[in-house]
Amino acid sequence: HPRDQMNVLSLISLALALCWSPTTGFSPALPLPRSPCSLTFGRPTPTSSIERHMIDASSMVEAIVSSSMQLAETEAWVQPAATALDVFLNFMSLAMLSRVVLSWYPTANLKEAPWIFLVIPTEPLLRAVKGVIPPAFGVDITPVAWLGLFTFVHEILLGQQGLFTMKMKYGI
Repeated sequence: HPRDQMNVLSLISLALALCWSPTTGFSPALPLPRSPCSLTFGRPTPTSSIERHMIDASSMVEAIVSSSMQLAETEAWVQPAATALDVFLNFMSLAMLSRVVLSWYPTANLKEAPWIFLVIPTEPLLRAVKGVIPPAFGVDITPVAWLGLFTFVHEILLGQQGLFTMKMKYGI
């Protein structure tokens, strides 16, 4: 699953970041186990070096996957909410941008088939603020204001440093 792979990679990079020192190279902040088999989770002691490395690698993967699965289980609501918000905010931004372009063509009949699909979701929002935001140079700028608002909210919630993005990446 891509989300589990992303969590595993995040944990591996976090482990490397905790152990790396720019002056001395790797100097672990936490004490490392004395033998490669100390993370075997109750498995029998291996007899060959190949078995020892296999058990060590599998136990490390189990530890990483179990911790990432726990994060995925506790934060199950974030990904669907972020996806729904992303689709909604992108659609509304596109609809408002289309309304800006449509305002350049005053002869277009907004009650006809292709344009009515843009008018239905946007007209209540535009009508609510037409009296509050005055026209600039004779041009109605309410679609531009809504476009700016939807873009701003999208960036704050879902952008590279957005709240939902941080919640999904770091569990904040």
